[in-house]
This record gives sequence, C-alpha cells and structure tokens, in this order.
Amino acid sequence: MIRSWLGALCLAGLVGTAMAAPTRESFDPARSAASFGVKLRLSGDVPGQFKRVEGELEPEPDGRWRVQVRVDSRDLDLDGPGWMLRSTRSKSFLDVERHPEIRFTSEPFDRRLLAGGRPLQGQLSLRGRSRPVTFTLAPSACKRPGHACDIRVLGVVSRRSFGMTSQRMWLRDEVGFDFRVRLRKAAAP
Repeated sequence: MIRSWLGALCLAGLVGTAMAAPTRESFDPARSAASFGVKLRLSGDVPGQFKRVEGELEPEPDGRWRVQVRVDSRDLDLDGPGWMLRSTRSKSFLDVERHPEIRFTSEPFDRRLLAGGRPLQGQLSLRGRSRPVTFTLAPSACKRPGHACDIRVLGVVSRRSFGMTSQRMWLRDEVGFDFRVRLRKAAAP
C-alpha cells in the first residue's frame, strides 16, 4: 500500500512538472533594438535609435501571451544634424525630461502567431498619453522566434495623437517604429 501511494505521488510530481505553467520570458537588452523614423516634408526620413529596449513576454491565465516593452527616451540617438536631435528631445516633441519612458503593452495573443505575422494591438504610452495602436508583427524567419531569430514589430503612429504638434511645417505627422526583440536564454535547471 505504501509502495503504491509513493508511486502515485511520484507520478503526480512528474505530471505536475511536465504541465508546469509557462513562465515570463525577458528581453535580452544586448540583442534587442528599438528604432524609429521621423519623416521630413522635403528631404525624406531621419532614422533614430534608442540605446536600450527592455520588456518581457508574459503568460496570461487563459494560455495566451502579452508583451510589455519599455524604452528610455533619454537614450535617443538620431542620425541627423544636432538641431534635429535637440528638437526631437525637446518639450515640443518627445519631452524626454518630463516623460523619460515610452511603453507598449499588447492585447493578449496566441504565441503561435509569433511565427506567422499579424496585427498586434495594444496601448502605447508616449509623452504622458496612452492611446490604442496597432503594430504589425512581421512573419518570422525561423521556427523559434525570439531565440533563433528576431521577433520584429513595426508600426506607424500619429505624433499629433500624442501631443507633438510643433514643427508641422518641417515634419510629417507619421513616426515609424521598428522593434527587434531577442529573448534571454532560459536558465539551466
């Protein structure tokens, strides 16, 4: 009797381990990137990069996943003249001193869709304002997105929607975002 009870207990432990709930997966900041493009009315795009992107994929109780992304806007680097960098960081544009963090929180999604590409809806918080946005999850180049290749998310937002109304004579309303995410390697048991 004791032997069968111990056997049942061991079997329950193995099943519980095999069916363990998925865990949160953090971004690897060293291999992840966030960039954006500001569109000039006369001379094309001016690309920029944020030096560090952080975030995680979080499991939801219903089996879907949610992504959280955080970017420090003070770490902005712009491929353009100095006056453009100053203007982009200023109170009339990103206002990096009062609003140092840009955040995106997705709606829950089925993780299998990371490989196929699809719209990714969520809330973007920028300059102290949160607005619903739809980005595009690009089709994956591998079978294990985030580990064997980048998870790539693209999108265009209206700067006017986030209170950036200055420089309308020189800048278009659209600001493009491009996130390339790698996940940290799982810790060995």
